[in-house]
Amino acid sequence: MAKQNTKKHLLLNEFIHKKILMQDFDKDCDFDSFSNGINLQYYQKRSIKNALTILSFYMSDELKSDIHNQERRKLLEFYQEESKNIKIQKKDIARASFWMATGSGKTIVMIKLIALINKFIKNKLLPKKPIMLLAPNDKILNQFKANIAKYNNHHSDFIKIKDLKDFESLEKDVSLLNEAVVYFSRSDLLESEENVGKDKKAKRLNYKNYLNQDGWYILLDEAHRGDSKTSLRKNYYHEIARGFTEEDEFPKGFVFNFSATFEDEIDFITCAYNYNLQKFNQDGYGKNIAVLSENLEFKNENSDENKIKTILESFLIFNAIVKTKEELFSKRQDFKYHNPLMIAVSDKVNTQDAGIKLYFKAILDVLKNKTDIKNLASNLYKKLQNQNLFFNANELSDEFLNHIKNANNDELRKNIFYASSNANLECYTIKGNDKELAFQSKNSNKPFMLLNISNAKEWEKEFLLELGVESIKDISQSYFEDINKENSPINIMLGSKVFSEGWDSNRVNLISFINIGSINAKKYVLQTIGRGVRIEPFLNQRKRLYTLKETFEIDEQCIKLAYGLETLFVMASDNEAIKAIIEGIEYEFMESRFLKGFKETKLSFNLPVPKYKNEAKLKNIYKISKREANSLEEFINSYNEDVLILEQCLYKNFKYSTLQELHKFIDKKESRIQLSGDKVEFNEKTTLKTINNVLNSNTKILDKFVKLDKEITHHKNIQAKLDLETVQEINKVIKDVLNAKNEDELKADFENKKINLDELMRSIKESDKSKEVQGYTISARLSKHYYNPLIIYNKNDKENKINFAISNKSEKEFLNELEKNLNLPFFKQYKWYFSKLVENQDEIYIPYFDEEQQKERKFYPDFIFWLKHRQSGEFIIYFIDPKGLKIEDNPRFKLKGFKEIFENNNLIYEDKNIKVNLFFYNKEGDAFVSDELKEFVKANIEDIFK
Repeated sequence: MAKQNTKKHLLLNEFIHKKILMQDFDKDCDFDSFSNGINLQYYQKRSIKNALTILSFYMSDELKSDIHNQERRKLLEFYQEESKNIKIQKKDIARASFWMATGSGKTIVMIKLIALINKFIKNKLLPKKPIMLLAPNDKILNQFKANIAKYNNHHSDFIKIKDLKDFESLEKDVSLLNEAVVYFSRSDLLESEENVGKDKKAKRLNYKNYLNQDGWYILLDEAHRGDSKTSLRKNYYHEIARGFTEEDEFPKGFVFNFSATFEDEIDFITCAYNYNLQKFNQDGYGKNIAVLSENLEFKNENSDENKIKTILESFLIFNAIVKTKEELFSKRQDFKYHNPLMIAVSDKVNTQDAGIKLYFKAILDVLKNKTDIKNLASNLYKKLQNQNLFFNANELSDEFLNHIKNANNDELRKNIFYASSNANLECYTIKGNDKELAFQSKNSNKPFMLLNISNAKEWEKEFLLELGVESIKDISQSYFEDINKENSPINIMLGSKVFSEGWDSNRVNLISFINIGSINAKKYVLQTIGRGVRIEPFLNQRKRLYTLKETFEIDEQCIKLAYGLETLFVMASDNEAIKAIIEGIEYEFMESRFLKGFKETKLSFNLPVPKYKNEAKLKNIYKISKREANSLEEFINSYNEDVLILEQCLYKNFKYSTLQELHKFIDKKESRIQLSGDKVEFNEKTTLKTINNVLNSNTKILDKFVKLDKEITHHKNIQAKLDLETVQEINKVIKDVLNAKNEDELKADFENKKINLDELMRSIKESDKSKEVQGYTISARLSKHYYNPLIIYNKNDKENKINFAISNKSEKEFLNELEKNLNLPFFKQYKWYFSKLVENQDEIYIPYFDEEQQKERKFYPDFIFWLKHRQSGEFIIYFIDPKGLKIEDNPRFKLKGFKEIFENNNLIYEDKNIKVNLFFYNKEGDAFVSDELKEFVKANIEDIFK
């Protein structure tokens, strides 16, 4: 439990942002480019900036020769105040972990970080120390070397690789060339002296040979993995980084630890950046994950029929994946999706294991047409309709599920077993290969299944006859070696867990665990998720299809067909294994869990939503500081105009009209450039471009009103950073408050004699449309809201753990007052609904130009109300923003944008007039606001709706 609580608090990331340590490195550093065709993604750049930020902060004491270590003490005090479960000491703080999903490009991040650390050292922004990189095996080290070669081909600041064992014999000064030197080693080779061989050829390294006065910058890649000595080695890494210091002194060096999963609390506490599998998946990368709660109960000998039925269900799911892929590829030819693969895993692959026997029996039942697939498919279709997906609020698409519902035996034979008619099984052995057996249907010319075990020949002799499978010939081809090739015919891999180690494939779409213990099931799933979750719909595009919709002009049908290929289905042989798998995924990868059960309100009229379009209007003003203006004038006057255009303005979209405005301003003529303030410095690299962008940017104007469709979606993505038990409790309460009848409904039941007086009084007392759970109010009392229930947090806004809960004080005050005034005479004239809006989640907003930030922005009021007059049918929209009067929110600019779009226009929706209002709700009234805002600031509900 301690780990779970700690995991919710990634303290170092909080420290970086709370203390406002973030520096503007972009002016001096290239964070974008890596190699030809490869640029860093936003999350990779953010992780590097966080790394450099905390490293610069920690090392600043050394650069300033501050013997009191003031900055380091601030960090130590922060940890000691905030950490609840572990005592943090000086030796623990010279570190930063990076929780990054497999497939998120940790290798690229680490290489770029090495290059930038070297740049900082050269520029005297960091003290000089050697750099070390440790990885768990040679394969990963070779991947680093290959990617460093790509980096070096694209950059002048080379990275030179040297073997750590050569460190003692090399000059320890940084190369005279413009290159970073990084020392490589396998992390598992560092040992204490007594465990290192005396032979010069010995691979193991005495870690003490690498201790030096000033310590190291060390980067670890999954270096916590390995044998039982791993924990001891972690101490070696930090001792090497520390340098020659006393036990009670701050370390001189620094350790960066990159991993997809962490085990130690200290790694969560010192996490500087989180882009774990949950965030990776929610950003659209990798497969969805579905753990089927219907399990394969292989242990009761009296339920063979049910066991085989569940194996057949896995075949139905796999067949649907194959069918949807065929349909998807028929729609366009440039898809690059993988060929799906199903894995069946068992602790022991022999016929004493009833599960394996039944697996073969299930295959033969399909091949010989001995089972009622139609009925089975119909039942499975019903079960999967509400199947949950980890990290994702969506459910499986109808297009995918329909391929399950409509499946038949002929389809399964053809698509999984390559059999055109009823057939038996036959087996091939591979010459010189004692680990593989290939199986195919007798009327097919290619195998569909590979058995991968430690002693295939012995297994063949002992068990094939018992299984009713004929062994016919040896072949020379290893199917396992080619399993990831596009032309691999293998649809099923059956074997013990032995082939999980070191195996990597993006083909896996379904895993069945057969009589495998819960610990092994958990371990295998986590390994497979880490390595098998990748997808590639198009060449070099590794996001799910819905995120590529606009870039590749994908239609909705294709997105829905892709659900099967973009999901990893997991089934297991017993409840304990299923439970361990779910707990493993939640502990290793999940910071937050979805809240479910929110219900959209049944509407009595179509709700209008404004849509905008771009219009080129040369009306934007660029506000320039006096200091910036003086430098700009000096800069412009230092060039002949022709030279200026050639040398400074020759970039895409620079307008000559911008240059004319610049001259007008310098010549003190009327211009769209205006003086304002005296703080901003002139930057010749960016100022001209910014002025050009501001003066020539498009302005959004109202295009039309449309019927509300998918513009409000935040309620489908409400997540809680709470433990599983609390989330389950909240989900139950959501269901309860929705099912509870309100007082009017209960009175109607009494009047219709459905309940008697005693039942009415008891029900009114017991029925509650609002309940409390750990500081959260789950309320369905506001039945006019677009969805119910609403979640309201009753404590400090900053402590809120549910992403779209209403936690702001002014928003809560507004809703409380609304609930008390539902019977206003004004409301009785209208049919009406309202909804909370969430910035960057929903697509209802008011565009405006932020004159301080010099850019077009979107204003998301907190609430929208729709009213339709009962007699005239005319519409009114109210945008209401209870917290919009903060200084930084620039209400004047928002109001100006609102007026330009909605005032003095004849607005029409469904052939009826529609009026749009905007109000800022503030219980303190308009006493402290400017005159231009007074009309739009209201202190109570009655003043808004009158």
